[in-house]
Amino acid sequence: MNKSLSAIGVSRAYHGVRVVDDVSLTLKPGAITALLGGSGAGKSTLLRLFAGLEPVDAGEICLGERVLSSTSVTLAPDKRRIGLIFQDFALFPHLNTVQNVAFGLKSLGKEAARVEALAWLAQLGLTERAEAYPHELSGGEQQRVAIARALAPKPAAILMDEPFSGLDPALRASVRDAALEAVREAGIPALLVTHDPVEALEAADHVAILRGGKLRQEGPAADIYLKPTSADVAAALGPVNRLLAGEVPAGLAEVPAGSELVVRPEGIVLDAASPVQANVLASQVTGAMNRLVLDVSGHRLVALVPRDVAPKAGEKAGIRLDPALSFIFPSAKA
Repeated sequence: MNKSLSAIGVSRAYHGVRVVDDVSLTLKPGAITALLGGSGAGKSTLLRLFAGLEPVDAGEICLGERVLSSTSVTLAPDKRRIGLIFQDFALFPHLNTVQNVAFGLKSLGKEAARVEALAWLAQLGLTERAEAYPHELSGGEQQRVAIARALAPKPAAILMDEPFSGLDPALRASVRDAALEAVREAGIPALLVTHDPVEALEAADHVAILRGGKLRQEGPAADIYLKPTSADVAAALGPVNRLLAGEVPAGLAEVPAGSELVVRPEGIVLDAASPVQANVLASQVTGAMNRLVLDVSGHRLVALVPRDVAPKAGEKAGIRLDPALSFIFPSAKA
């Protein structure tokens, strides 16, 4: 039975500054947890604490009930049975694809290791590339080989640090989906460190927001998106419009004094019957949606609306807010 991998009140400081500050986070078997945050949030440091690449200054790292790290002990990374995948893939250049995947299977014997490695390559659609060397593979193929190599030894958990960020945007989603499907099927705890909110929402079952070394909110991806607990958490999942109470145009929303209105761009809805009129400063196609830059009573708002109903620059448009994508929080400036 696979076990959860947990951080319990862990902290890590460099030169007296806590880059991970009293974080508790449980990675559940069979689920992918996205750890999301900007540069310097502490994401990679927390991953290194899970992996045993660094000691904790406080708290514990546990696999099930087994303590892997505490202030008195740090079990070596190779004793934890935790797979690691980084952005650079780190494949062995002198080994072909099947040899790379079989590298961690030496205990099985050469022939059994090859059979197991080929099974993983088949699962990830790489059978025809079994004899190819890393320099002969595309970036997406290299990443799938790295995933196969990490999963083949049947690790107790897998940790991924920005593993897809270096891939061609046109292929990133398909490579990511294939790789993460294999991770889910392994039924082990998985951590995906990312700075990309779209990737976190699309790829993960669970999202944890890290900011300034502190865990700000965690939960199912949909809950983090629809029920953020603060303006900063809302902004961690993509651009938002932010207006202080005194800046909110009349008729758009009732915002108490000392509060702030936070609205996702897709939460601004076109409504010809609305009394709130906006001047369209720009209208840009972004795919299925148009990005509108609006002026509303002297305040700039950004909206995402369906392309087929998008007004043009220079036109006026009535707008209202979608309550599910509009949030009111105490203002930090109050």
